[in-house]
Amino acid sequence: MATPSSLIEELENALASGSTQHRLQALWHVTDLFVEGASRYSDEQISLFDDVIGKLASEIEAKARAKLATRLAPISNAPARTVKALAFDDDITVAWSVLSNSDRLNDSDLVLNAKTKSQRHLSAIAQRRALSESVTDVLVTRGDREVVRSVAKNAGARFSGAGFRKMVKLARGDDVLTTHLGMRNDLPKHHFLSLLDHASAAVRKKIAEENPDADGAVEIILGDIVD
Repeated sequence: MATPSSLIEELENALASGSTQHRLQALWHVTDLFVEGASRYSDEQISLFDDVIGKLASEIEAKARAKLATRLAPISNAPARTVKALAFDDDITVAWSVLSNSDRLNDSDLVLNAKTKSQRHLSAIAQRRALSESVTDVLVTRGDREVVRSVAKNAGARFSGAGFRKMVKLARGDDVLTTHLGMRNDLPKHHFLSLLDHASAAVRKKIAEENPDADGAVEIILGDIVD
């Protein structure tokens, strides 16, 4: 197990050398130590790793930061400050892994990121296993068509009434978004009927075929149109 003195010595030597290569070697060594023993480290030890990895990663190229993000993203107790810094990196190749996978980002982090970063950052957030209403509200409001389609398709995303209303409105003329919404089991009935009312015949048929629970509602809409 790594000791505080050994980590600090590694950091001091890397910074003192002024060499990018030396800094990278130290970063991967310290990262290896963390990844191999992550489940055993205390909060205090993880905080130390956070300081050391964060400082070593502060001046490395994007390719190396992306590699670091990929290694840390799946670890549930990864250094929180480092993960957050990677998530807010302007380079999406760096931010993508942690935005789409890391459990170390809370709703406040995700909301701020979605409000301030690029559409590609929003796309990464839309891929997460679970999304709260506060996060999807921002994705639906600020996201472009691809972001909205992606989050509508995400079975782990939860939406507020306002979020559903916005998506149903955006779905008019967008068969892909209409289909994604029509397949959701949590879409409130009044929004579902409104969605079908503006859907094309082909989309209604597809929703009825792939979502048996929706068949009755589709028949009602079709009947109203015929009448």
